[in-house]
Formats: sequence, C-alpha cells, structure tokens
Amino acid sequence: MNFSTVRQVHRLHLLSGSIKRHVVPVLARVRIGGFGAIKAAAVLAIAVTIGLAGTGGTYAYLNSSATATPGSTISAGTSALTVGSQSLNWSALTPGKSVTGTFSITNTGDVPLVLSATVAATMTPSALADPFTISVVNGACPASGVPSGSLNNTLAAGASTSACLVVTLPMNAPASAQSASAAITATISGVQP
Repeated sequence: MNFSTVRQVHRLHLLSGSIKRHVVPVLARVRIGGFGAIKAAAVLAIAVTIGLAGTGGTYAYLNSSATATPGSTISAGTSALTVGSQSLNWSALTPGKSVTGTFSITNTGDVPLVLSATVAATMTPSALADPFTISVVNGACPASGVPSGSLNNTLAAGASTSACLVVTLPMNAPASAQSASAAITATISGVQP
C-alpha cells in the first residue's frame, strides 16, 4: 500500500500588488493508485468487521430529548405494574362453558403505560395438548355472559383498572382433559406510548 504524507500546501501568488494565499485541498495531494484504493477499502472493511464481531450483544436505539434551563434537573421516568389476584370457579368449567375472574392492575410508575396480556396453560400430564381458550379483556367481568376483546387500554401513572380473565373449555375438548390439571399464566405488560 502506498502512503503519502498529507499536509496542506500554501502557495503565494502575486496579483495586482497584493499577496493572495491559495490552499491546495488536502486530498489533492494524496495519491493512491486503483489497486491501492481497493486494498485500503478491504483493510477498512476487515477492521470494521472484526471490531463489530468483538462487541456482540443486542443493540437498541433509544432517543429522547428535552430543553432545560440552567439549574433544572432532568430524570428518566419509571414504569411498574402491580397485578392483583383473581379467583375462578373451576367447578363451573365444563365443555362448552367459560369461567371468568376480575383482577386489578395498578400503574405504580410515573409514566403512562399501554397494557397488553399474553396467556398460556401448562398441562399436567405434559403430553396433553392445551384444550383451553384463554384471554384477558379490558374491564371487570360482567355478571352474566362472556366478554370478548383484549387488554389494550392505556393506564395513566398512579391509576388502576380492572381486567377480566376468561378461560373457556371448548365443546370438543378431549376426554383426557377431564382428569388433567392446568397451570394458567397471564403475563400483563405495560409499554410507554
């Protein structure tokens, strides 16, 4: 690879009795042949690849800005949820029926959160397929009937809301589900809008 010294070259020109300084661009002085440019690009690409390979991990671009006057304090918000317990009348769960239970969700952080839920059932014995349809719905469970929808409301900082857990055993549930047990998990998440 050819290396050249890079420096600014100043030339003085005498024009109309005054001295004028002319700066030759720095890159005009660097001369790298076609093959030299390819080698330089290859070395740079290898160096960047090795540098990135050593860092590993997961990358996220988080961005926030604020205008502050001198002497003011800027702090990041916190998000936290507290989820209450619920009770279900499992004896009422027969093929084609649903059981419901209301529980509370409180935003104990200082930023609003958009709520969502993911649900799952772990069966015992584990070879048995999950026969249930499970959902979490906005609001308290109604006195009669089965609510539909999903948990998707925005909860202000310090506020509480009710949600309804709905567990349905389909009419075509296998007979083996009769003697099985299930651990039902509802995970409530909150994301800042």
